[in-house]
Amino acid sequence: NTKGVAAVAFFAEHVPTEFENTAHYLKDSTGEDIEPDAELPLPPAETKPWGPVIGAAIITNLITFVGVVLLVPAIARLQSMYPVAFTGIISGFAAGALLSCACFLLLFEATHLVAVGWKKEVDILWRWGTMILAGFILPTIVHSVTGLVVAREKSNKDQQDAGDGQAEEAGQELVNIQTRYRLIGGVLVGDFFHNLCDGFFVGAAFSGCGDSFGWKVALATFLHELPQELADFAILISPEAGLGRFKALVANFISGMGVLLGALIVLAAEVSDSDTGLLLAFGGGVYLHVAATECMPKIYNTDLTVVESFVCLGAFIIGAVLIGLILIDHEHCVPAASNGGHAHGH
Repeated sequence: NTKGVAAVAFFAEHVPTEFENTAHYLKDSTGEDIEPDAELPLPPAETKPWGPVIGAAIITNLITFVGVVLLVPAIARLQSMYPVAFTGIISGFAAGALLSCACFLLLFEATHLVAVGWKKEVDILWRWGTMILAGFILPTIVHSVTGLVVAREKSNKDQQDAGDGQAEEAGQELVNIQTRYRLIGGVLVGDFFHNLCDGFFVGAAFSGCGDSFGWKVALATFLHELPQELADFAILISPEAGLGRFKALVANFISGMGVLLGALIVLAAEVSDSDTGLLLAFGGGVYLHVAATECMPKIYNTDLTVVESFVCLGAFIIGAVLIGLILIDHEHCVPAASNGGHAHGH
């Protein structure tokens, strides 16, 4: 009976956790786990994976940028010759890579990490689901706000010019300009926030799950970033957007730096295991949105021939298989004991 006792110390020849299998070694009368205030020997000081995270973010951005640069001539030629088929094929590949990464890695790993912070299943489930939905809706919010702000500012400016007698044309010209700004703004701002989210869960994967899992997420990020950046580049140089090739490359590179920024934010913010899980769920929601609403509809374009449609399907399968291959010998991330909690292997 330890009632009224301030503290109890146990000195044992063996570490108590050696005898754990399916249950914690010390429980109270209600069955709740009792965690020690201190243990000897002291655990080693935790170090953050700054090097791997920064390296993965920079490598991802550089490889993607170089890939786009090398493919610029082919992209421009293919886009002009086969605009519908080209868009459908790279979109199919991107969709396969995105959905595989979300389903096989991010969302599944998130469930283990979120469970560290809460014990009741309902508390875990609503947070996990809410973050997925928040990530899913984020690109829509960014696109809508960007289009509204850009269109309103341009409309106000043109109306002022018309009042001063300086406007030469209106109507259709204004619509074309609004379309151009909405396309450029939507692509670049949306891509930046998408890359920022990529950085969030690349950094979260390294810090919460180790280098091995982090590099797998970084690989998955690269595999979907390259075709996505190619698609963005094709949109930026399209007649509707009217951005030159050099400007489109520079804009793509700047928006790609969001990966590095997001990774640094996660490492500097002392993110817990449960918060890491929420970030992974959020990133999975973003991937689901981009794959399901931005990429997949381009595969169903009625202007595609039957053969082109099957090629798009093949590109989807290739993208999915490439992500699936990195699951060979993969073990899910089991968070280390922290903040008074403990974790058991699965």
